[in-house]
Amino acid sequence: MTKPRETDLYPPVKTYLEGQGYEVKGEVGAVDVMAVRGDEEPVLVELKLGFSLALLHQGIARQAVSDAVYLAVPHGLKGMKENLSLCRRLGLGLMTVRLRDGFVEVLADPVPYRPRKSIRR
Repeated sequence: MTKPRETDLYPPVKTYLEGQGYEVKGEVGAVDVMAVRGDEEPVLVELKLGFSLALLHQGIARQAVSDAVYLAVPHGLKGMKENLSLCRRLGLGLMTVRLRDGFVEVLADPVPYRPRKSIRR
């Protein structure tokens, strides 16, 4: 078996989004995947083979363009529970891709970023 590449994540994510009624384009500027449906805000997806601080930075940077930003990583990575919690706090969506059969699972949908407020005591 060959070593997976970031581009291996694209076809399953594209198929998933097209199944949701989106028109999907790859490599639009700095964005890995852009999906558009009607007059809705575009959905942006950053593809990576591992979860890293750089991936979170990319996701946060994409939120300047759209509130609908997903991070897509291979299924089965360690620390997924903690990374899912972090994505939720940052308002990022998270999807996993099972590379052997292309199954895409959305673990969290993106929401507009709202910083937590300090509670005065």
